[in-house]
Amino acid sequence: MRHAWIIVGWLLVIASGFWLRFHHLDARPFHADEATGARITAERIENGGGEFDPEHFHGPLLGDVAAVVCMARGETAWRLMRKETLRSVAATAGLLLVMVPLFWRRRTGDAGALLAGALIAGSPLLAYYSRMFIHEMPLALLGMLVLCVLPSVFRWPAAGFFLGLMYATKESFAISVTAWSLAALPIAWERRGTWMPDGFAPAVKRWWKPVCVMGGIALFVSMMFYTQALRHPQGGVDAVMTYFRYKLVEGHDKPFGYYFDLLFIPHKAGGVWWFGTPVVVLALMAFGSAHRASVRPGMASAWARFLGWSVIAHLLIYSLIAYKTPWLVCLTWAQLCLLAGFAFRFVFAKSWTAAAAVVAVFALFTQTKQTRYATGRLSSDARNPFAYVPTRRDVEKVETFLRDLRAAAPEIPMDSVAVIGSDYWPLPWYLRDFERIGYWPQPPDACKQMPLVFAMPDAVEACGVMLENTHVALPRGIRAGVPMVLHVRNDIWAEWMKPGN
Repeated sequence: MRHAWIIVGWLLVIASGFWLRFHHLDARPFHADEATGARITAERIENGGGEFDPEHFHGPLLGDVAAVVCMARGETAWRLMRKETLRSVAATAGLLLVMVPLFWRRRTGDAGALLAGALIAGSPLLAYYSRMFIHEMPLALLGMLVLCVLPSVFRWPAAGFFLGLMYATKESFAISVTAWSLAALPIAWERRGTWMPDGFAPAVKRWWKPVCVMGGIALFVSMMFYTQALRHPQGGVDAVMTYFRYKLVEGHDKPFGYYFDLLFIPHKAGGVWWFGTPVVVLALMAFGSAHRASVRPGMASAWARFLGWSVIAHLLIYSLIAYKTPWLVCLTWAQLCLLAGFAFRFVFAKSWTAAAAVVAVFALFTQTKQTRYATGRLSSDARNPFAYVPTRRDVEKVETFLRDLRAAAPEIPMDSVAVIGSDYWPLPWYLRDFERIGYWPQPPDACKQMPLVFAMPDAVEACGVMLENTHVALPRGIRAGVPMVLHVRNDIWAEWMKPGN
């Protein structure tokens, strides 16, 4: 009966994780980063691959996987792609992440693994970015898989494989490797009698081969992606140079305590209380209990302490970096959820066990409730702390309006569109139906003849002066606080204003 209940529990957790990640996957407008990734994926499909850009973009793995998924569904061109197809890549990674605690059952216990899986499934941070076509959820999944296989030296080649895929996903994998190395230091010192019983030199001789094998496999796997199976060797050089040449986008600098406020401190926005405090409390209970003298000798407690130090190291490193976005800590939070699962293993006193159970129930309820708001009503609302620089729903209304506009004036050619100014993504995604689209930093004289002209914030004034007598200006928005003006040529507007349109 006990095993039956555990199986039922996991089925419920997986089902809820699936629903929170795949339900109405296409409802939210495309984010600028999603549209950029979609464009890269389309180029890989249409050109049979694409070279890695070390200055502006992340690793090629996400685009390569998405290209395969798109082609399998017959979406073989930029104009044929769909949001739900692209987002399904991240959603699948997010769902697999929910099941990772199953591999930790021997260390956390059945109840702890189930709790960790439920916390990951209902996490607003992890669920929200599982519904977004960016690199973070595949990176989180691969990072957690690395931790799954590390306990056994015989599985270190598999750890190297997953590390290589992490490198091919995003250059920030180096931060996780650094954090894991720092977290391993106190554990290695505590257990030095186990891994180097004969002294330091014999231990180095014993361990250097498996470490080199793991590193060699990681390097080979990652380079196969960066060089497109060795067809473009320069990609391997660029994969290293990206650490020196990558250009961060301005406007994302945050204070040191940004992630602590985001994840730990309760705050109200959009009529919803946002907090991950109960999960943090469970993790602290597990981390503190794992340091008790009665449980320290075991490997399970050592891994609980490692996870705790890893979370601390990740948070400190990301907090010291001025550039901050919510999705950067997805892997960190997944580790915290896993650590929280240890609470039921190391808390022995009945009173503390009852307290842990109460906190766990409260955590599951509040996290899932927040997730419903984060992925539903507030999915594209700036008041949602996880909807970072969200695209306004107005953009999708513009797409519908343009389609209706073309139907109202079928005899007037409207295949030429001008986009003036900068920072216009994800607008290109919504203009895919147009044959010719030109992008200029400032309006050229030809704009006066263009049927449709989009003016970004830095070009609104210049376009307004130039097109005052030839076009009708329609204020729109692309992101919160980022206005956009659509200029429709007078003859087209006259057709639109006729009765019946």
